[in-house]
Amino acid sequence: MGYNRQHTMMKQKLLTLFLALAASVGTLFAKSGTCGANLRWDLTDGVLTISGTGEMTDYSDYNSAPWYSNRSSITNVIINNSVTSIGNYAFSYCTGLTSVTIPNSVTSIGKYAFYWCGYLTSITIPNSVTSIGEGAFYGCSSLTSITIPNRVTSIGDEAFYLVANIVYNGTATGSPWGARSINGYVDGYFVYSDATKTTLLACFRAAEGELVIPNSIKSIGDNAFRDCTGLTSVTIPNSVTSIGYEAFRDCSSLTSLIIPNSAQFVASGDYKTFNSYINLTYVEAPALFFDIPEAQWPSYTKSLSHVTVNGGELTENALLFINRSYKTLQTLDVSAVTNTEFADEAFKGFYNLKELVLPALLQKVSYMMVAGCKNLQSVVIPASVEEIEQSAFEDCRSLQSITFGDQQNDAPGRFNVPASTENRLKHIGNWAFYNAHELKSIEIPEGVEEIGEGAFYGCTYLEDLVLPTSVRYVGDNTFALCAKLKKITVNSVTPPSIQAKTFFDVKRQIPVYVPDGSEDDYKAADGWKEFFNIQPASAMPTAIDEMQASEEVTGTPRKVLIDGQLYILNGSKTYNLQGMEVK
Repeated sequence: MGYNRQHTMMKQKLLTLFLALAASVGTLFAKSGTCGANLRWDLTDGVLTISGTGEMTDYSDYNSAPWYSNRSSITNVIINNSVTSIGNYAFSYCTGLTSVTIPNSVTSIGKYAFYWCGYLTSITIPNSVTSIGEGAFYGCSSLTSITIPNRVTSIGDEAFYLVANIVYNGTATGSPWGARSINGYVDGYFVYSDATKTTLLACFRAAEGELVIPNSIKSIGDNAFRDCTGLTSVTIPNSVTSIGYEAFRDCSSLTSLIIPNSAQFVASGDYKTFNSYINLTYVEAPALFFDIPEAQWPSYTKSLSHVTVNGGELTENALLFINRSYKTLQTLDVSAVTNTEFADEAFKGFYNLKELVLPALLQKVSYMMVAGCKNLQSVVIPASVEEIEQSAFEDCRSLQSITFGDQQNDAPGRFNVPASTENRLKHIGNWAFYNAHELKSIEIPEGVEEIGEGAFYGCTYLEDLVLPTSVRYVGDNTFALCAKLKKITVNSVTPPSIQAKTFFDVKRQIPVYVPDGSEDDYKAADGWKEFFNIQPASAMPTAIDEMQASEEVTGTPRKVLIDGQLYILNGSKTYNLQGMEVK
């Protein structure tokens, strides 16, 4: 009896275990079931069909969906009409899935709904959809194109990370991180849009080509363009007031970048915002952009060709960073910075620099500040400058144009003073423009009282010189070796003090025009009396733009065009536009 009882009990246990295993296996290989209060699913020959009415269940994680155990066999998903949502994690890790049909009844796609469906090649999101959850298409790297309807107002973080192409023209909240490009160009944006702000968020993870951000954008979110290795040019409008953390980090192909002074970085000196710009050549940006810790310099370009600093204060560190491109920099505009002076030799030795515009608030051009810039052709010195120190522009041998104030001068070889600007310059230091060979015409601005020794020594192509009424002293050798000088105009009634070699090697027969009635004073003054062609200013040939030219009246000065150049004919003599006689 004992044996039979034990045997019977054993059989009962085995039967119970078998039934439990059978139930488990039945569930494991189930091909249909429910997936919402009024929804059913069916899996047949790799096609998963969702049917019924209403919302799909939101699953708690990637392995909660009832078809998860069969996920590798699912190749196609068909969602029938009347289904209104796709649940969270619904099709996560369906690694064999290649296509999905979503009806116009669906209004929302849940978070991580198609997470890492790496073989999904085709999907159409209907116009009915208004929200796309976080990571919804994360890792769907085989999608070659995805169009997001303009009714979408909410897109979660990383919704399209690693998606190849996204087309979108609507307005969305959230951060769809990861759109690689937009139709091959960047012509659509994911943004916040409300009454107070519009934010371009992290969505162009690998954008390519040229990016021009529209004026509607007011801020750029964290990581917005990080790792956009195909991006070559970015223009940020004045509407942008903030740029997020690492927004443009590792955009290694970027060559051109324009950032308005209105933009503030997420953190002061956040060099990671613009890290790894090895190929950058053209930059317009606030001073803070250049204030990069020295330890990070190897990640940045040394080949800048054009730099405009459009606001802020250039620190010594920022200036040293710019100095790294001394071999390649061609234009440098720092007119908008707040600096009132720079250290000695601040811009010295920029071998390829051709154009320099100094800060509008600058008070002093310091010792050798721009010395040795052998290819510098033009420089704009603001009216705020009170002193040009010794050797400031020494050996700028290609310098053709020096402009004071805001006036831009189109004629080469001019040292200009705008009539409408009150210049503060009082002193030009010793050897300030030593060896500026290419200057052809110098007009020292009103207000200058003293011109130091050798200031324009070696300006061998100089032809025309004008000294202001304010000048009192001109140092020794100031205009030495200016052998081609053809005319000197001095506007001071009282002869300025000049030295024995002020005009060394200058021909003494050239005309010196002085205020009417002061000719005798000049003829008697030391240094000036060596010039034997001192004439009153009224005898100077009339400038072309003051003439009433007439070819019909004999003896009246008139304009003529000879070999493409304008000249003045006055009787039997020919003059250029500066009033100098041409033989």
